[in-house]
Amino acid sequence: MAKFVPGTDASVKSDEPLLDVVVSPNAPLKPGKHVFQLVVVDDAGNESETANVTIIVQDTERPTAVIDLLTERGERVATPEVNVPFGRAFRLTGDRSSDIGGEVKVWNWTLLRG
Repeated sequence: MAKFVPGTDASVKSDEPLLDVVVSPNAPLKPGKHVFQLVVVDDAGNESETANVTIIVQDTERPTAVIDLLTERGERVATPEVNVPFGRAFRLTGDRSSDIGGEVKVWNWTLLRG
């Protein structure tokens, strides 16, 4: 069986009809549309017209939100409960938030209790 590894292979020639597309977190197909093309050759050397299939990789995994407090010296405090002095401004960052299938594009901040 032929194998295709995204990021490594551009095309694969095989004497078998099956193609395993081998993906992993280290070699993924990114979310979105990917078009695979097939041309077959018969025993007389005649090539077929091209056949295409569009594979749509969907990102269905929820992103992970992470909140850290940044001190005035730029130190990161990564704990769910942080003491800050009364009347003093503070800075929060969500820069360690992540998404396995893409990237975080929007940070929606809400004060739930005050």
